[in-house]
Amino acid sequence: MRICVIGKFPPIEGGVSMWTYWSAHRLAARGHDVHVVTNAKEAQPPFRMHMRGEDWARCAADYGRGRVTVHWTDPVDTSQLYLPMASPFVSKLSSLAARVCSEHAIEVIFSHYLEPYGVAGHLAADITGLPHVVRVAGSDSGRLWRHRQFEPLYDHVLRSAQSVIAAGVVAARAKARGVDPMRIVAGGGFTLPDDLFTPFGPALDFAALRREFASADDAGGGLWGGFALDRPFFGIYGKLGERKGSFALLEAMARLKRAGLNIGLVALAHGQPEVEERFRRLVKSLDLFDRVLQIPFLPHWRVPEFLRSALAVCCLEQNFPIAHHAPIVALEVLLCGKCLVASSEIIRKLPDYRRLPNAYGCVEIADVNDSDALSARLAAIVEDPAPAAAIGARGYAFAREQQEEAASPDTLERILEAAASRKSPAAALDAPESLDVGDEGEQAFPFARLASSTLAAAGSAANIEAGGSCCDLNRARQVLAELDRGLLRDCPKSLSLASALRAEIAIALARSEGAKSETNGAAACRPVPAAARWGWEDGDIAHLFPLRKASVRILSFDYDISEFQHADSLEDLPDAPNRRPSYVVVFGGEASPSDPLLVDRDTARILELSDGTRTTRQIIDRLKREAPPRETGEDFASIETLFVNGLIGFTDSAATQRDVKPRPRGYRAKRAAGDRVTK
Repeated sequence: MRICVIGKFPPIEGGVSMWTYWSAHRLAARGHDVHVVTNAKEAQPPFRMHMRGEDWARCAADYGRGRVTVHWTDPVDTSQLYLPMASPFVSKLSSLAARVCSEHAIEVIFSHYLEPYGVAGHLAADITGLPHVVRVAGSDSGRLWRHRQFEPLYDHVLRSAQSVIAAGVVAARAKARGVDPMRIVAGGGFTLPDDLFTPFGPALDFAALRREFASADDAGGGLWGGFALDRPFFGIYGKLGERKGSFALLEAMARLKRAGLNIGLVALAHGQPEVEERFRRLVKSLDLFDRVLQIPFLPHWRVPEFLRSALAVCCLEQNFPIAHHAPIVALEVLLCGKCLVASSEIIRKLPDYRRLPNAYGCVEIADVNDSDALSARLAAIVEDPAPAAAIGARGYAFAREQQEEAASPDTLERILEAAASRKSPAAALDAPESLDVGDEGEQAFPFARLASSTLAAAGSAANIEAGGSCCDLNRARQVLAELDRGLLRDCPKSLSLASALRAEIAIALARSEGAKSETNGAAACRPVPAAARWGWEDGDIAHLFPLRKASVRILSFDYDISEFQHADSLEDLPDAPNRRPSYVVVFGGEASPSDPLLVDRDTARILELSDGTRTTRQIIDRLKREAPPRETGEDFASIETLFVNGLIGFTDSAATQRDVKPRPRGYRAKRAAGDRVTK
């Protein structure tokens, strides 16, 4: 394909510039001819990256079958004079793009960010008759699109586009503003290049950076501050501002200095002139000039060097006015194996964030503006830096999993190919049509409904209450009673059907009981650092006391229920259940895509033993006595996995009788018709 991309690009700083750059190069690497039209050379400090000659060379590339060619708008000069004077970005971008499309037989136009790129893309598409794919970001959709002087034009741009890449509240607003739902597609998945964003690479050479700035015409504003890099430092990067936690961090740094702690702050961060001036005034008034170094923005491919050079990196955005704004900086920090110190707001924007517990995979700050709490957390890292490396390593493992699970890099390619062919983006992505599942009850107890319909077909459902396709626990029990009476004895799958229904009822009961459980031990399910430390080092877990989450239930069956997982009809069931033990974890009433969760015997036993009365080491020793010898490290990993997935927490002392509620009668083994339920 021949693609025209209109958008931010280096040397413009920020996430949209980064996304456009990597997307263009990935498309080219996949064999496409990509022409980028951008006004990036017109960017001015402080929002302009410092670019070396080799950085400019990286903007374009030839990948053999595909290439990236960059077409720059001319900086504003007297030949473009009109009043009141401003650089006519929309006119230049749209005109340049139309010419590029004509000269290079472009097949599709793709713009990212509404102002000025989406508008320019719309005009270029109108001039050339080409399809236009427009992608919106956070600040343009959450702020600019709501401005009364922009809204009608942006509505028209989006309604006219062949495809609109948006999701969530942005997609909902696009539909409300008249965009055809069939033209809206969620194609926002993005992965960072893991050959660059990795713990294994060079740290930033600050001496070389100083020499670059001393000799460069394009210094991006130069260095500011008196920090000599003669001690460890915290890093921050991105935009400065109140909602970015910039000023709260300076207040915390001042407390650290007064406490005699040797730590600096390097800020690859800038803001609007008034914000920048306020930041620097506060640095001086807090007597932090000798502890702070502010450097210009660097190209995306140099950011990992900066991250790897810091002791820990702070991402403190809080109370950001655009709720769906999801900066990628936290993921970049994690991928570089650095200890992430982040606001709860940032942490909760990470996919599957519950698997990144505080003091284990990151350092979470509940309220950035709580100076006591923030400075205490930072002081702990300075005084005892050893856990930072272990936390960074766990964060790296988490981020790698997120990268692997992110949308595949061909998503954008398929959207553009569909647009070039004037096809629906949903059809190109094989997106399923929306399914109205109706009342939740109609989807509950599928085996009870299957058994009920089978009994009805056999004329054997006399004792079952009428209920149509709906099914609840009471009806499921009635159906099971009919099966146990042998009313389907002539059905070859009757035994499997009864076993599947019995498991279904047991899981429903466990979920209900778990949901009603009081939260004894709930506090212990929050991450607990090892005694007297701010975070976990490897090996600390051995001395902590695992405590199963109060709402978790463990079920044990003497037949293999995995055979029933994907059965939708009698034909899908085995002729008879396989008589081997199986174990299920049920998350009492909580929404979970893995509920119920099939586990092995060892995992089930670990959960049973995690009652807060024995340490991790004692649980491992108990397992070794009960079963053949195993690798201790593997056992630690299993327990850590249960913790990361929210099934257990830890306390730093044994639970007392007062802390742990009495077990109900029949706790150990409740048997009924061949199955055992352990609560």
